[in-house]
Amino acid sequence: MKFITTTFVINTFPLACAVLGFLMFVLPSRLGVRGKALWTMFLLLGGSKFVLFETLGGHRFSPELPELLIWGLNFVNSVLYVLVALSLVWWTRRGRRFLLPALAVVLAAWGQYEGTKVPPVKEIELAFPNLPAGLDGYRILQISDLHCSSAARGWRTRAIVDAANAAKADLVCLTGDYVDGRVAFLKDDMAPLKGLRARDGVWWVTGNHEFYQDGFRWEKWYRANGFRFLVNDGVRPRPGLALAGVNDPVVSHYGGYGNATPDVAAAFRASRPGDFRILLEHRPENFRANVWRHGADLQLSGHTHGGIAPLIDRVVARLNKGFVRGLYREGDSALYVNPGVGLWAGFPLRFLDPAEITVFTLVRPPS
Repeated sequence: MKFITTTFVINTFPLACAVLGFLMFVLPSRLGVRGKALWTMFLLLGGSKFVLFETLGGHRFSPELPELLIWGLNFVNSVLYVLVALSLVWWTRRGRRFLLPALAVVLAAWGQYEGTKVPPVKEIELAFPNLPAGLDGYRILQISDLHCSSAARGWRTRAIVDAANAAKADLVCLTGDYVDGRVAFLKDDMAPLKGLRARDGVWWVTGNHEFYQDGFRWEKWYRANGFRFLVNDGVRPRPGLALAGVNDPVVSHYGGYGNATPDVAAAFRASRPGDFRILLEHRPENFRANVWRHGADLQLSGHTHGGIAPLIDRVVARLNKGFVRGLYREGDSALYVNPGVGLWAGFPLRFLDPAEITVFTLVRPPS
């Protein structure tokens, strides 16, 4: 019943937006009959995106369709959303014929470009008073929320890997949501991730999307290709550094990856007194508990996509206990919520919310 309800909401929301677009933009506009008919068909096409994905490609979130077709439908859908949002605040008739739709097209194109371009590497220096002297200057690279799919193919994965390797970090951490789709269709697009390199290793944890489609087959593929997931366990990549990771909590509903629900205490079992403790956890919401109960010095998370856009980010923050993007401090400890390097095909827009590959340089504060 829950699946049927979710499917109904996801499919009908854009159609409802198409109806709103017709009532708020098409009817009040000074367009002629032909212009109104063309805009009505355009809005209906955008409102039918998820229905078309399921009809033509098999899955509403990860349709197996040509990349250009997916982005074409996404663009029409994005124009629809932006047009409805603009119509809500643009009540006068003046300018609706040309200016309003032109602005919607430009904003949709900009948002889609920001959501699909290969992100830059962002360098951040983090100071910790308890950092062991041997880790002063240590560099950690984080990649989160890749969402490789039919709308984000292997060329993009390869470019992200090349940018990450060029940063020459000591340690690479990946914090969940890597792929949307089936192994048979996307394994070649994920293959460039095997090329990630770091002196102290490349370490992974699951996100919620690891379980939604073909989860057990992807788990088998990761193992066959040497990807090292931290599942309620940890490693000491070098003296003084403890790295731990936990599953996303949806594992309890889907299984796989050891069927291990998150257990941060177990993940840090291998750490030693005096270690600098880094936790990889896809969702940021448990940061304060991880600091005070488990002694985490640095938590790296993703999941929120940075909030996607102003106003929407406030909703995303409320759903994640106030954490949505960037750096947060709790005493001497820190959380970084990565906005991710990708977006799922259902809502492929970013506004004032750039994607990033993040490199942290750990330093001891001046004495």
